[in-house]
Parts: sequence; structure tokens; C-alpha cells
Amino acid sequence: MDVELLYQPLLLSILTMAALILMILRPFLTNTRPHKARLPPGPWKLPVIGSMHHLMNVLPHRALRDLAAVHGPLMMLQLGETPLVVASSREMARKVLKTHDANFATRPKLLGGEIVLYGWSDIAFSPSGEYWRKLRQLCAAEILSAKRVLSFRHIREQQMASEVERIRAAGPSTPVDLSAMFHDIANGIVAHASFGNALMNTKEFLSALKTGVILTSGFMVPDLFPTWRSALAAATGMRRALEEVHRTVDATLDDIIRERKRIRASSMSALEENLVDVLIGLRERGGLGFDLSEETIKAVIFDMLTAGTGTLASALSWGMSELMRHERVMRKLQAEIRGAFCGKATVTEADLQLQSGSSLPYLKLVIKETLRLHPPAPLLVPRESIAECEIEGYVIPARSRVIVNAWAIGRDPECWGKDAGEFRPERFEDSGIEFHGSSFEFLPFGAGRRMCPGIAYGIPVLEMALVQLLYHFDWSLPDGVAEVDMEEAPGLGVRRKSPLLLCATPFVTM
Repeated sequence: MDVELLYQPLLLSILTMAALILMILRPFLTNTRPHKARLPPGPWKLPVIGSMHHLMNVLPHRALRDLAAVHGPLMMLQLGETPLVVASSREMARKVLKTHDANFATRPKLLGGEIVLYGWSDIAFSPSGEYWRKLRQLCAAEILSAKRVLSFRHIREQQMASEVERIRAAGPSTPVDLSAMFHDIANGIVAHASFGNALMNTKEFLSALKTGVILTSGFMVPDLFPTWRSALAAATGMRRALEEVHRTVDATLDDIIRERKRIRASSMSALEENLVDVLIGLRERGGLGFDLSEETIKAVIFDMLTAGTGTLASALSWGMSELMRHERVMRKLQAEIRGAFCGKATVTEADLQLQSGSSLPYLKLVIKETLRLHPPAPLLVPRESIAECEIEGYVIPARSRVIVNAWAIGRDPECWGKDAGEFRPERFEDSGIEFHGSSFEFLPFGAGRRMCPGIAYGIPVLEMALVQLLYHFDWSLPDGVAEVDMEEAPGLGVRRKSPLLLCATPFVTM
């Protein structure tokens, strides 16, 4: 499904007609405020569409960084009917994610969340309130706890062992598509941890997930015009596309839940639980303080799949891209890994856990630097202001959409020095800067109440994948390729535009 084609045929005519109508009706529709609020500065606007033209055919994280350089680290754009507040500095991120965290702890009610996510019943897009708090507590204690993540260790090991053998079989002269392989790794690990096996209709299901993520970005035209959302969603085809995504996802998850219930009922021995089993068991036991319905279970699994696949694959792709561009860093990291596991035919996660605290410090620095330059969600997930508040003398109206440009903050010279755009893992040595939400210059997973709960799930995958690839193989560019292409694909996810193709020569341990 080509999502970009949903809007082009009708968008200009719809907006032109809307502009004419609003210009006529504006005197009757304008509500005067008792006082003129001092709103954050922002770029110039057009009638009806506001500032939307500043974000057309550009990479949003870069365009917003450039606009912030002109208008300041706290600025406001008008996207259609929707005020968009953008925080682009460490200090402004702290104000949004800590000082006023409670006021910005809810999510905008996007059409995709309503249709695909069962009325916003997932963790990521559920509105702030008692339901969301209890659901998040449940996930932290039962689904994404350290103990639960550790129980999936064998899945990560098996998936990586399989990929290592695939690379060996390709031979040193055949380029390996690491971008595709990283997606396979992430999808395989998440699917086995969530369901216990791979999906039967993987291609169709993953395509639906990808479309669903794009359509719930918050930047789709119908979501920017709440008054006309129903009409615009129908006219542009967005509603139809979302309903198709919902049908595919819902049918697949229905089959998975039904199969897991059958296995649970027929199993005479101890069951190796996956995430669906855990959620089914919690629902059967009850006493959670809220209704853990099958729709909620589906919505939670949807979150796991979308948050745990594309983001992990992207981080691994950028990490290997940076290592290929910086031979010194690659050699230093390989020397650390091979020195720690010298003589082993394979490396298990147990081996990695024994070494990571003492013998693999550079690995952690490399992962941090990768996440600094290439955060998985460069603009984080959008928030919404519950009530009007004031930041640095500026009024943030109620129901404003709020985003934090984590990508821009991670490259801010005021935080990181003149070499902020360079890949230099050593900058994290003895810095005390971590990605757990207390260092507002480093926000790959966000901070505050809405911080990503999956850190403990994702980091072991990144560590295991890099260790295996760098321990077992020496990597080189294919013949005729002089350097790694670092161009970013259009969209909000900051993926590589072209696949990462590398040749792998097996490394023989002595």
C-alpha cells in the first residue's frame, strides 16, 4: 500500500475550497480571548493550512531544527487547526518532560489510535488517566520487567545464531543486506517472544503494521483538522486505509490468541510462556483494577511489535553504518569483543552479561553514541497539553500538540561541543549521561511519565547483535563502493534510504 498516494489527488483542491470558505466565515468563527496571550514564536503562516508548508517534502526533524535556529528552542507552528509546540533544547525538553510533565502526559486522540488501536486502548496512545496508569504498571511489572526480558534470552541467542550461519553461507564475496537482516532479527525476536512462533502471514501483517505506524504519526492531514477530520479522512482515503490495517491486524491477533488459548488448555506440562500467554493468564486471574479485555491484549501486542521491530532494526543499521565509516572505532570495538571472548566458538547472552559490566565498556559507549546521533523516534511520540500553562513567559494553550526534537538536542553543540555531529563514542566516558530519562540532552527513549517502557527489552538485542556480528566477521564494503551512503529516508522514523550492503569475511579465533 503506497500511503503517500492517499492524499495527493484531492488534498490541494480540498484545502483551496476550505481556505475560501474560512476566509468568508472567519469573522463569525473567531473567538476573542480576554487578553492577548504571548504565544511562542514561530514561522510565518498561510490561511487555513498555517505552517504546514514548512514541513512539506522535507525531513521533519531537520526542518524543525532549522526553524528552531531562527525562532528559538521553544516555538509554535500552526498545522491546520492544530497548534504544534516544539522543544528543541535541553532546557526546553526539561520544562516539557519534567517541570510540566503532568500537564503534557496525555496523547492527542489521533484517528489511527481510534481505529487500529481499539479506541486508544494501548500503552503508547492511551489518554492520561487511571486506565493508562494501571496498564503501564502492569506492563512494567509483568511484560517488560527485567525477569521477563531475561526469560527470552534463548530467543535472542537462537535468532542471532541463525543469522550468523546465514552470513557464513553467503560467503565473503557476496554482499549481505544488513538492513533486511536487522528487520528479520527484530521481527523474529519480537514475534517469538510475543506469540511463541513466527507469523503465518508475515509479509501482509508487517506491511499492515508499517502502514498503521505511518498513519498514526500525528502529521496526517485529517488529524490536523479535527473539525473536518471525518470528511477529510473519507475524502483522502485515510479511513479506508486504517480500516484495512485494522482488519489485517485484528484477524491475525485473533488467530494468535485463539491458538495460545488452545495450547494452554491442552498442555499437560509446564508451558513456556510468551507475552500473549502472560496477558491471557492475567486476564483469567483478574483483580487488576481495570478491564484487561482481548482488545487491550491486542493493542498491547501491537505496541510491542511496532516499538520493537522498526526501531531496533533502524538502530542496528545506523550503528553498523557508523562503524563502517569510522574504522578506528570499529577496530577498537572488535578488539574489545574478541579479547573478552577469545577462543569461544560462539558467544551466548550469559557470556555477554558476565563481561558487559567490566570487559565491554566500549560497546556501551558505541550504543550510546549511535542512539545520540540516530534516536529511534527523533521527535519522540507526540504529547498534548491538558490545560493552559506557561513556559519561559510563553503561554501554551490547552490541547496544543507538543513534540520534543530529540534528534536536534542530541546534535546540539551547546550540549555536545563543536564536534556534536561526529561519531565519537569516547564523549560518554566518565560523563554520567544516561538514556534513562534524567539527562535531557540525551533522550532516545524520552523521559517522564510517557517515557518508553521498553529500554530493558531493546538494549540486550542491540548488544547481542553487535557482539555476534563483530566477533564472528570482519566487514567491508562491496567492490566498487567507496563509502557508506548515510542519506535518510523520508518520513518520521529516520530510516536509511538505501539498504546497507556489506561483505562479511569469517574471523577465525585462535
